Amino acid sequence: MNLSQEIYKFLTDLRKISKNVPIIVEGKRDKQLLSRFGIKNVLTLSGKNYFDFIEEIPENVQRVVLLVDIDPQGEKIFKKLKRLLEQSNIEVEESFRERFKSFGVKEVEKLEELIFGKS
Repeated sequence: MNLSQEIYKFLTDLRKISKNVPIIVEGKRDKQLLSRFGIKNVLTLSGKNYFDFIEEIPENVQRVVLLVDIDPQGEKIFKKLKRLLEQSNIEVEESFRERFKSFGVKEVEKLEELIFGKS
């Protein structure tokens, strides 16, 4: 499978899981990009306090996809938020983050460049 096919499958799978599982991203641009591909149920951190953010997650949510950037700041966010979510009995689905890493980009919004060839 080439990179374009892998990205297409990634987005298709993310669209499917987002029907039942919230996708957490860092900012509004990340959310806008995902929505362009029909991915709904996207929550943005947008500089919110982690504890306040977790309080905003509906009580019936038991699992989330945490799709933050792969840069040093994103790694910090991932580790801390994952720990806090799990302490709140919310499972963090990590497979999408691992697949995202394989694309060779560090920011969610850079997926657009891979798909459309923008620079």
